[in-house]
Amino acid sequence: MADHVLLEAGDDLVRQLSHEREAVKAVLELVWNSLDADANEVDVIIERSATEGVDKVVVTDTGDGISPEKARTAFKQVGNSDKRMGGKTERLKRPLHGKAGRGRLRAFALGDSTRWTSTARAVDGRLMRTTIESEISRRTTWRIDSQPAPETDRPATKVELWGKQSSHLLRLLEPKAVAQITAALAPYLLTWTDVRVTYDGHRIDPRTQIQEEEHSEDLTFEYDGQTHSISVRLIHWRTGTERTIALCDAASSPVESIDASAEHTDFSYTAYVLWEPMPQHRNEIPLIMLGGDTPLAPLLRVARDWISGRLEERRRRERRRLVDRWIDEGVYPYPRHAEGDQARAEQATFDLVATSINRHITGDRAKKRLTLSLLQNSLRHNPDEMVEILEKVLSLSGDDVSHLHGLLQQTSLSNIIRASSIVTSRLQFLTALEHLVFDVETYGAVKERDHLHKILERELWVFGEEFNMMRSSEIGLTRVLEHHRRAVGWDPTPDGPVHAVDGSTRRVDLMLSAESHEHDRVRHLVIELKAPKVDADREQANQVDDYMQAVLNEPRFANVETTWDFYLVVRSIKDRLKPSLRQANQPEGLYSEPTNYEHAHVRVWVRTWSEILREAKQRLEFVKNGIDHNPSLEQALDYLRQRHGDLIPDQLRHPAAVPTPRSGTAHNPAV
Repeated sequence: MADHVLLEAGDDLVRQLSHEREAVKAVLELVWNSLDADANEVDVIIERSATEGVDKVVVTDTGDGISPEKARTAFKQVGNSDKRMGGKTERLKRPLHGKAGRGRLRAFALGDSTRWTSTARAVDGRLMRTTIESEISRRTTWRIDSQPAPETDRPATKVELWGKQSSHLLRLLEPKAVAQITAALAPYLLTWTDVRVTYDGHRIDPRTQIQEEEHSEDLTFEYDGQTHSISVRLIHWRTGTERTIALCDAASSPVESIDASAEHTDFSYTAYVLWEPMPQHRNEIPLIMLGGDTPLAPLLRVARDWISGRLEERRRRERRRLVDRWIDEGVYPYPRHAEGDQARAEQATFDLVATSINRHITGDRAKKRLTLSLLQNSLRHNPDEMVEILEKVLSLSGDDVSHLHGLLQQTSLSNIIRASSIVTSRLQFLTALEHLVFDVETYGAVKERDHLHKILERELWVFGEEFNMMRSSEIGLTRVLEHHRRAVGWDPTPDGPVHAVDGSTRRVDLMLSAESHEHDRVRHLVIELKAPKVDADREQANQVDDYMQAVLNEPRFANVETTWDFYLVVRSIKDRLKPSLRQANQPEGLYSEPTNYEHAHVRVWVRTWSEILREAKQRLEFVKNGIDHNPSLEQALDYLRQRHGDLIPDQLRHPAAVPTPRSGTAHNPAV
């Protein structure tokens, strides 16, 4: 008996529902149909053509089959499947997957011609063999033929799909296809252990692919003023690149899947989010991207946070195991237990980075030790350049480089190391600078222009962290005007030179500027440096006072929101100048502060290196105590040679030429 059943849906809707480009999903729908028919065995066979393409797909199962009555009903309409009303299969009471009545339409993703051959009991109890056929050219019409089956037959179904010429079918032959099918079926197969699914000769057995770690937890999310309960189950795969979030119903049957291949790229996993109403929200994922109002948005936020937390826990365990192995091999460049906060922070950051590039740390014991030592040195001294170094040395892939960039930008530990490295270097410089300006066998060789000026251009933090701009040493007053006008937002181009009080175009040593965002002011610092052998007298102070007068007398400097500080910086101050720096009700060191000028706030200071060094060390004191670093003179001079070797006096360029400080030599008692 043969009938033709017309599907009650338009061809365009059938084409849309068939997902013709998603061959693996089509196979999965057919497998789920078999499982929903209480099949204990499902076999997917891929028949290849002579050119190694896909010629035919065959799915067989040992389920209860499709009765003639069910065939005529099921293949007549889209949606309103008879599965939607119940949650269990008829015979074995297993959870039903299909609830939308669309699975059979996905067959057109696998073949232009389709045939179901199914043996099942009819309503009257007879064993019937039903054949259901259709072609893509008439995909809304199904030919259904039922005939009595021999009593020796058993209920079963065979689906055959052939005649499709599409490159999309080649995805069925990729190893990723097995991983996708394993991930989709894992919760079901782990629960119903008597079910056997075979795909292209490979048994789908998630138990052989799962890592030891597996997590599940009940969570809640809020939507529209109500609290909803979900369960999340995380399965870690031993191999592959599967990273998927499967949105499932309460029976772990996937409704939608989200590709998470760009997330947590160091793991292969599938996260199953179980929520009973999930089938009602099929196809809502695109709405989230458009900011639509759907409960899947808060559901996914809660689920992703939980997934990220579990994966981070796994990272920590794996890092610890890997570090322990390096320690046992004798290649780890740190002691097993670090002493002190700074050492622990550095070691923790090293572990993060080293374990992230573990697959590049290969070779014998000596090579591993060398690689890890180089990595330690790069992290300690060049944290900002470390990714570039590793990329060149280890030929890191683009993914590795991106991962390391993100790691070093996100972890606070690397920031601690970076800050500690800066503080350590600065402490070394202060010790070296103290030696340059106070040691009796050294300061005579230190010149203001050749040495101090140029060295301090690279270490402007000594005068205050707020300064962010400077001009080259020994700039003229005209350039000072340019700099000032640019800082306050005016046209910097001067319309003529700036002259000092005596009519000359005087030069200054250093100029720094800083903008105060709190009070919308610009502060300029003009520094006149003197060689350590020069003691400050009135002559030197008046020289700086002339700079100040040039600013006051020049209308082009006028700006009420600007503060000018002029520093004369010296090793010591002669007695006859000291009374001028210790006036009543004035801060010590202030030499001049005119009050009868409204267009600028200008001050002249005489500062000693003792004061400047002391203030700089006080700014570093908190971090210095935290890292427990008190550099020796030799460490300080090593820093000076590395950072300023081209600028220091000849006698300090080589370790052998370092003078030994003598007891009682002139030094900075305040530092």
